[in-house]
Amino acid sequence: MAFPCRNWVLHLKRPNICWSTRKAVSPYTNKSRIMRKFFNIFAITLTLTAALGVTAYAGTASAYTSDKTQAPDALARADEKLTADIDSYWKKFPGRSGIAIYTPFSEEIIGKRHTERFPQQSVSKMWVALTILEQEASGKLSLDKRIRVSREDVVVFSQPLKNYLDGRDSFDMPLRELLAHSINASDNLANNVLLRVAGGPQAINQMLERRKIQSIRFGPGEVLLQSAIAGLEWKPEYRKGNAFKAKRSGIPMAKRQAALDAYLESPLDGAAPGTIALVLKRFSERDANDPGAKLLKLMAGTYTGRSRLRSGLAPGWRLAHKTGTGQVLGSIATAVNDVGVMKAPDGCVYPVAVMVAETRAGTQATNALMQNVALAVIRHHEHVHPKAQKKASEVRPKSTPVIKPTKNSG
Repeated sequence: MAFPCRNWVLHLKRPNICWSTRKAVSPYTNKSRIMRKFFNIFAITLTLTAALGVTAYAGTASAYTSDKTQAPDALARADEKLTADIDSYWKKFPGRSGIAIYTPFSEEIIGKRHTERFPQQSVSKMWVALTILEQEASGKLSLDKRIRVSREDVVVFSQPLKNYLDGRDSFDMPLRELLAHSINASDNLANNVLLRVAGGPQAINQMLERRKIQSIRFGPGEVLLQSAIAGLEWKPEYRKGNAFKAKRSGIPMAKRQAALDAYLESPLDGAAPGTIALVLKRFSERDANDPGAKLLKLMAGTYTGRSRLRSGLAPGWRLAHKTGTGQVLGSIATAVNDVGVMKAPDGCVYPVAVMVAETRAGTQATNALMQNVALAVIRHHEHVHPKAQKKASEVRPKSTPVIKPTKNSG
């Protein structure tokens, strides 16, 4: 049976065996012959036990010394292999990408371009949800509170909740359900409502500042962000039908390209993969009632991006994640992201962030990059903890009730 991850990490990072100390036997002074015989026998037994113990100690100590020297070497070799694999995948991928991974055995990050800011797109929904969960923890909000959703909340692109407005001007939905739609289905309408309830973009940025989370920007909101990327000035009439896409299609290609280039050069919603991975690592270490831990639990129900990191999972592994997908211009796909926490069958966690700013490689190549990163993480875990996968094929992840996926959700 595999060691629990926590014990195994301590074993690898701080190999140690506590040897019990033996107390000296005090001389006896009982004048009784019976008692003297008893203590004589006891002394002989103790001597033999000590002699045998020295031999056992020597053999065990030798094994311990070997283990102590081999454990760090195994970690170093595994880290080197993971670093080499990530470097290889990154170099072969035809596009600008950033990768960040934390292993449970080290505080050092493994990755490429992990300090640069990449466009988040729907990955930024995490920060809106986190702000709501913080307000719930402080008693300002109840997740059971029903929120009014109206046509004025309609935004652009993927928003399945818009169907609820068919034939009516508004409807009510609990915050809990809005969170699920926003994170699990990446619903832009749900996220826009949550953003309004949270206090707008300013409240999200204040939350990031309060937590001292640097290298992460939260943009101006869905409609203003997408309009800027397309080279448009937002107008309320774009909420109706396909008005936004129709207007965007009439913009000269040169203007659209210039607007997209400006966004990719300095994304309004930019975030460093390394920072995201570190934040997720901290969340995975928190108590279950912490807002960050609650966010990870919510992210475990995400069903978008099944061909990304999730496609590389081995039996028994789980993934709590958030995807993001940007606009496409011609053959250029932008902001194809997947960030989350991979969890091994033994409980070890690997925060991972893979972010693609732009690529012409196509969906298959982009998904393959993320799949290969997930596979490399699993190989790393198997290398340093060979027993971890012993019964993985017998472990089945708990099923999570999800909403039926919709097209183009990111």
